Amino acid sequence: MARYEVWAVARPQGWKAASLDDVPSQPGQPLGVLAEAEGLLPAVRRAMDENKANQGGASAPWAVVVERGCPGRIWRNARLATPLGYRVTAIWWPTGWEPRSPLDVPSCLWRAQGETNPAPLSYEQALSVLRGLNQQSMDHASPLWYVLMAVENEPISQTVSYDPSGIETSVQVRRLHVIRPEGGGAGDCSYCPAHSLDCVQGEAALMTPTASTASSRSLYADP
Repeated sequence: MARYEVWAVARPQGWKAASLDDVPSQPGQPLGVLAEAEGLLPAVRRAMDENKANQGGASAPWAVVVERGCPGRIWRNARLATPLGYRVTAIWWPTGWEPRSPLDVPSCLWRAQGETNPAPLSYEQALSVLRGLNQQSMDHASPLWYVLMAVENEPISQTVSYDPSGIETSVQVRRLHVIRPEGGGAGDCSYCPAHSLDCVQGEAALMTPTASTASSRSLYADP
């Protein structure tokens, strides 16, 4: 599991955060390390708590989350993980599993249909989409269930390729994290045919997949 750090950065004059995990476009050099965490979500929670406590002070530092040791666009020795974007992803409804609420997330996840929203949403938007889709799945016995993914800001890798026609293709790979929303649980898996297996419970058991996005452009200007 990747280790994340919470860094303090200066808050630009006049800058207003769009969310508690927002990041200034030019954060400058870090002022210090506030915390370390095993896993992204605990680090983001710590950063948001820091920012909430300092929200009223315009001169107070701002907390951001990074993965140290990975090159990023802003810092050569750290990749910026915040602000997070959110996506809703379809999985196959596990055999024998029953949800107690539309926000439940099974401990065993199997990726199926990919993101329903290719562009990241805000947390509130994604949660609304998730609740609506899963309520439909519960009401109409759908073979699919939907889970909420947090998308890290900067990619963990980027490759650029060229073809003979002069088309440049860039592929960025970002790390995703399955979120179990507040009010949701693991559901009821007592009827699962694999109930004898010791499934690990909690966030540590949820998969950390990646998502790739590709963009292309012509290197030759129109005449």
